[in-house]
Formats: sequence, C-alpha cells, structure tokens
Amino acid sequence: MLTKDAIAGRIRRLLAMADKRAEELGIPDTEASLTPEMLADAE
Repeated sequence: MLTKDAIAGRIRRLLAMADKRAEELGIPDTEASLTPEMLADAE
C-alpha cells in the first residue's frame, strides 16, 4: 500500500516529466489546462 505522500510524489514527478516534454515539443504545459476553480481547490 502506498501512502498519500508517496502517490503525490509520483504525480509530481510525472507532471514534471510531462512539462519537460511539452517544452521540448513547444506545446502548452500541464498548468495550461487548469481552471481558476481547480487552483482554488488546491489551496
């Protein structure tokens, strides 16, 4: 069983990998699809 922290760490690493690849391809990163509501929920 994985802890919440372990899962959050994996997600952060996956998002970082996706953002790096998006930059290489010249496409919007993962934050480009976030809505103001999503950002408010994260706080």
